[in-house]
This record gives sequence, C-alpha cells and structure tokens, in this order.
Amino acid sequence: MAKMYGKGKTAIESEEQQKRRWQIELEFVQCLSNPNYLNFLAQRGFFKDQSFINYLKYLQYWKEPDYAKYLMYPMCLYFLDLLQYEHFRREIVNSQCCKFIDDQAILQWQHYTRKRIKLIENATAAQQQQQQLQQQQMQANGVEAATGGEAAAATPNVNGAAGSADCQQTATALQPVQAQVGNPQQQQQQINGLATGANI
Repeated sequence: MAKMYGKGKTAIESEEQQKRRWQIELEFVQCLSNPNYLNFLAQRGFFKDQSFINYLKYLQYWKEPDYAKYLMYPMCLYFLDLLQYEHFRREIVNSQCCKFIDDQAILQWQHYTRKRIKLIENATAAQQQQQQLQQQQMQANGVEAATGGEAAAATPNVNGAAGSADCQQTATALQPVQAQVGNPQQQQQQINGLATGANI
C-alpha cells in the first residue's frame, strides 16, 4: 500500500492493472472503518507523511454513489472524512482515544442494525398488505364482471319468454272471434234459409 500511494501515475495502466488497483483501493478504504487500524497507521507515522495525506484526499471518490455501492462497511467513509482533519490524525495515535471510538462505533452499529431490521420488517409488512388489497380488489372486480355477464345473458330469455306467452294469449283470444265470424258465404246461406222459413 505504501508503495502504491507513493508511485506516480504518469504511466498508462493496462485494463488488468486498473482492475487490480481498484480492488486494492476498495479493500484499503474499507479498512479505515476499523479504529484500531487507524491507530496502527498513526503510531507508525503514516499520518505525518504528506504523500499519504494526499492519498487519503484522493480516496474520497469512494463517496460517489457509483463507487459507494460496492462498500460493505459504509462507516469507512465517515472515518475517511475525519482523516482529512489534522486534529483527528493527531489524536487517533492515543490508544485510549482509539478504544473510545471503537466502543462508540460498535454501539452505533448495533443500534443501526436493530433499527434497519425494524425498518425492513415494516416495509415488508406494508408491501404484503398492499399485495393482499390488490388481490382482493381484483377478485371483487372479477365477481362483478361475472355477475354482470350472467344478468345480461338472462335478460333476452325473459323477454323472449314473455313475448311467446303474449303471442299464445293473443292467439287464444282470437280463436273464438274467428269462430264467430266464420265464412261470409255460410252466413249468407243461413240468412236466406231463415227468410224462406218465415215466408212459409
């Protein structure tokens, strides 16, 4: 790591070298989340080396979303910001200060974990409830559509049956009238017969 940050970047890197450097920087920047490692670097004088301080400034590109999404320990970005200040670089060499920061980091991580688990559970429950409501709505719409279709299919049958009944009643009512009216010729013959009988 010391050789890497001290090396000039004037030479053009191959694709394999760029990939290798990216992996090394990813591993190193995540190591900054450990206060004991920061204490180790401070005790060995790395934080007094201007080249190393410049390297810490360069590593701030990991705060960009396109790079931060690869970090498994996002707390390292918080310590990366603190390392930009000379006061913090000077105080982290103290073992008691390091232990205090380590204890606080553990407490924060535990609280963050519990809080995040609760948020995930609430989000999952809300999503399941929304899915159930959507399914119930879809089922209700399906029942309404089926009921409407059956009613539409039953209406022509009722009308048709009513029409047939009316026709039968009309035909039945007309039969006596037709029987009474009869054939005009037969009626004339009956009249003539009655007249002849009267004359006799």
